Amino acid sequence: MKTKFFVLLMAGLLGTFSCVSSKKYKALQSENENLQKMLESQKSKLTGCENDKMGLEKQVSKLNSDLSAANGEMNKYKMQVTDLEKMAKAKDDEIQRIKSEIRKAFSALEGTDLTVRQEGDKLYVSLPNRVIYSKGSPNLNKNGQKIVMGLADIFKKSPAIHVLVEGHADKSGVKTDAPYKDNLELSTLRATNVVRYLLNQKVEAAQLTAAGRSNFEPTGQGANMDRRIEFVITPDVAKLYELSKKK
Repeated sequence: MKTKFFVLLMAGLLGTFSCVSSKKYKALQSENENLQKMLESQKSKLTGCENDKMGLEKQVSKLNSDLSAANGEMNKYKMQVTDLEKMAKAKDDEIQRIKSEIRKAFSALEGTDLTVRQEGDKLYVSLPNRVIYSKGSPNLNKNGQKIVMGLADIFKKSPAIHVLVEGHADKSGVKTDAPYKDNLELSTLRATNVVRYLLNQKVEAAQLTAAGRSNFEPTGQGANMDRRIEFVITPDVAKLYELSKKK
């Protein structure tokens, strides 16, 4: 009887312990699962942070690259502005130098009616036709040769300029027995003869152009200046700049 009671008591105790252990196990298992989920969640967040970090690093790298390129373009632009400023100064200096030389060269000559004016980046040197041509003639007279020779000396010392020689027409028509068709032909012949004379004085051909005006363009300074030869002097900015860099 005692033995049977002992067996039943032990079975009851084991059942009780087994029940407690099973509950604790399940609780621990549940807690473990929760911890695993939390761990996975934290890993996911860390992975996301790492991805965000890498993304931000790429953006920063691209921004730095773009900034470096922008700085390069800015420096290039500043250099271009500096070059343009130097070229503009070189051009203006050349115009002022030539203007001064022309006025100095012809200051002692009387009766030339030579005028020098600047308009923008061009210098205009005007002479009435009567000073360098006989009336109705396309050929330079002795006085004209002397004047054009003086200009040739200045042009030869200024290889970075271009000179357009313009012959200007008269308001009235030419005589019917004249060896040229009209004022356009006469003014063109006169300009061409000036260029030929400058070439004979060893002025570079690349510097010279001859042109005749087909229409009458009065100056408002009288008929003598309306029938004029005009030297339009334009500095070659690029050539000036190249020459300035060699100095």
